[in-house]
Amino acid sequence: MGNSDRMLEKGLNRREFLMGLAATGTLLSLGQTNSLKAEPRVTVNVFSKHFQWLDHNGMAEAIAEVGFDGVDLTVRPGGHVLPERVEEDLPKVAEACKKSGIKISLMTTNITDPNDPITEKVLRTASKLGIGHYRFGYWYYDEKRDIVEQLKEIKVKMSGVAELNKKYKIFGGNQNHSGTRYFGNAVWDTWEIVKDLDANYIGFQYDPQQALNEGIGGSWEISARLVVPYTKTFVVKTQAEWGSSEWTKAVRREGKRLEIITYNEFKWYFSLMKNAGFSGPITAHYEFPGLGGVENGNKELKGITRNELITIMRRNLTILRDMLKETGLA
Repeated sequence: MGNSDRMLEKGLNRREFLMGLAATGTLLSLGQTNSLKAEPRVTVNVFSKHFQWLDHNGMAEAIAEVGFDGVDLTVRPGGHVLPERVEEDLPKVAEACKKSGIKISLMTTNITDPNDPITEKVLRTASKLGIGHYRFGYWYYDEKRDIVEQLKEIKVKMSGVAELNKKYKIFGGNQNHSGTRYFGNAVWDTWEIVKDLDANYIGFQYDPQQALNEGIGGSWEISARLVVPYTKTFVVKTQAEWGSSEWTKAVRREGKRLEIITYNEFKWYFSLMKNAGFSGPITAHYEFPGLGGVENGNKELKGITRNELITIMRRNLTILRDMLKETGLA
């Protein structure tokens, strides 16, 4: 049974049906594949922040060796591609990935302003290469100014970027990053804006771990359910190594207690997205100690070899893929 048949069986209305078709993983890649073949419904990618110690060729080779489908490429200041050099360097990275058998599935950018000429340059170049998703940069609240007025200003900018996204057929997602002054950390503030925009081109890169940081008592599950129709990509953030299919609710790091998403909570979220018909890229973030500094995006690998790092990443990836299969998401 095809994607369209399954969506019709769910009783979706025409608008939802068309949105679902637009989000399926059957769109052809422009410039990153040699043959006409359907994309997987869900792809598992890795944040290139963790490979900043390698150039783009070494990065692509290492990511392929771990076993990921592709990369969430940093196209931002200090990243693998500098925004001002996107036209020159992004095609080179795409070619390196192609040679290694992976693709650039999504980008992490610093895009926040539709009137910045670099914004359109990044989106235009990405579109030509068949990159279908990216994450915005960050907007911050000014504690000395009225929140409602700031939301109005952010809505103007997000609406402008949404129009560019539509022009270049690319989806922009806002990450619900935890922290005192991040726009989006509450999730509801982003939803208030994107609910009135075209969900094919703007919405969420939902991060369950960041949501848990802000809503330990269970509100993160409510926010996850709320934003499902606007979530076209999401983050799997591991903040403790997965040695087995079970891990503890909390770990201690530098004397501080840190809540982490558990195995069962991830399974709940994957099941939620599976039941919603999610189709798109997942981005994996490795953010626990013992990775030689790559968890922080360091430019140099220390205290661990390349092969040791790849072994740890591969072990976590195996468990992630098992969870995805168990819940039927992939």
